[in-house]
Amino acid sequence: MAGGARKMVRRALRDTSWSHLVDYASPALFDVIPARALLAQSRELFSNRGNKKLFSQVREEAGALLRERGIDVDLTDGPEGAGGTALAQLSPDARSEIGERILTIYFTQVFRSPDALLDLRAAKFAATEGGSLIWQPGALYLRWQPDFLEGVRGLYRGFYLRDAESFDAALQALDMADSGSALRNLLGRDDPRHARFDIDEFHASFHELFVSYRSRGVALHRNFLPLGVCLMCLYETLDSLGVPLDVQAAVEHALA
Repeated sequence: MAGGARKMVRRALRDTSWSHLVDYASPALFDVIPARALLAQSRELFSNRGNKKLFSQVREEAGALLRERGIDVDLTDGPEGAGGTALAQLSPDARSEIGERILTIYFTQVFRSPDALLDLRAAKFAATEGGSLIWQPGALYLRWQPDFLEGVRGLYRGFYLRDAESFDAALQALDMADSGSALRNLLGRDDPRHARFDIDEFHASFHELFVSYRSRGVALHRNFLPLGVCLMCLYETLDSLGVPLDVQAAVEHALA
């Protein structure tokens, strides 16, 4: 049944340039989400992809939220790169500023919205001469289940605000109670004010974490699938920028 669920994930992501992320994701991730839950999550992503009206609404609400939070980004449904410069062509200083802005977009969605646009791939961003950021996400999005979202918020809040009690409570809520050290390594080995992103290191740590769950027979929430895809996109983009980033500042902006 898990094999069928994985095929449905591929179907949901077909013709979207996402398939390599599914291939790159740890196979163990598909083993630690119960097959029925994995199928339900796959169907939700597939259904969302075909609902253009809902996608437009989610995108508009995301744009309004980001503007309200003072984040300079223009969400559009135009062709990739239209009217802007690819991130890889920017100067190191510009890549640093843009990278921190993308991190702020990610954390603002987590802390301030029940919904998430998951498409944070580098090809979906461009920068204007004036320094504005253009974001043209594909139609991969969802509304997090409330229990999962609160757990993820607790993990980030506990880690970056150095609140061990909140961090441990979030681990319990997400059925990840024995993974504190592994998750701390995953969230950041480096100084959060000067962090570098490496997609290969992230993949290895992610895989090791889920293999440990599989060996213990742990069953995880279905929303770990879209979260994993979103984080793969984020790390791939930030790795491509090749500069250290202030993650702490992005979290503080999202929480302020």
